[in-house]
Parts: sequence; structure tokens; C-alpha cells
Amino acid sequence: MRTKLREHESVLFQTRTHWLTVWQAGLLLIVALGFVYLAFVVAGPGSANKALRTASLIVLAAALLFFGYREWYRRRDIWVVTNLRVIDEEGIFTLSSKESPMEKINNISYRQTILGRILNYGEVEIQTAASDGATLYTMITGPKKLEDTIAKARDAYAREMLKASPGSSSAQA
Repeated sequence: MRTKLREHESVLFQTRTHWLTVWQAGLLLIVALGFVYLAFVVAGPGSANKALRTASLIVLAAALLFFGYREWYRRRDIWVVTNLRVIDEEGIFTLSSKESPMEKINNISYRQTILGRILNYGEVEIQTAASDGATLYTMITGPKKLEDTIAKARDAYAREMLKASPGSSSAQA
């Protein structure tokens, strides 16, 4: 996580985009490996096949770069729940960060398809009191755990604010 934590803030849960988001890049890499196999093993030796071998290596290098970029981006696309806020970070060269303070979160819901339950991914929607309204996070690993952690953190935050308020009975004791 690249966002700095505030004083008395601690990370409760962190998740990222599911690995299925890179399946196209992985498939392209497999096809490129097949092309290299054909160029080097099936085509056999010969000067006529030199151009085919060179082209297959260029395609493989491009597929490796594309897969690496997509995986690197996936690893940088994270959601972090702290005791004070929910942070959504993404980007490799340019960082984009969105925060939802616990006191502004009104409702949290999650959705998983049958395949999502099997592979542990889904979407989480956070409704806030901000002007944006709701934020939808898709293809998240562990959406139920993310939803549970946000709900518990929000409730704990509300209890702490109630204790700290000057008019509460626990603050007068």
C-alpha cells in the first residue's frame, strides 16, 4: 500500500483484483509459447525458418511484457480497510486513490455468482453519504470478507465516536 496511514490508524484487511482479470494476457502468453514451439520444434532446422523463429521470439517477448504489465497492475489495484477508512488504490506509474471515511459509509453489499463463489471473487458496493453516492468494486478477491470487515470496522468506529462524544454517559463516567 502506498497511501500513508494516519496516526492511530491500523490495517484490518487488504485485498486485490482477482487473478482472473489477467486471463486474456495469460492465454496470449500460452499462444505465444505454442508459436515458439512450432517455430523451433515442428518447423525444424533451416535458414528459411530463421525468420519464423525470430518472429516467434518477438511475439513471445511482447506477450511476456503484456502479461507482466497486466499482473503488475493487478497487484497494484488494491482495497484496504483500516479502522478509519476504506482506501481504493490503483495504478503503476500514476497512483489513483479514493478514500471512504468510516463515518460516511451508510451501507455495504456484496454479490457473487456461482462461479464467483467457487473461485472466491465478486463485487462489493459501498454507499456513502458523499455526493458520489455508491462505489462499486468489481472482480475483488474475497468480497464477503471485505464486506464483513468494513461492516465491523464501521460499527467499531461508531462505538468509539459515541464513547468519545462529550454528551455520552460513558464519557462522563
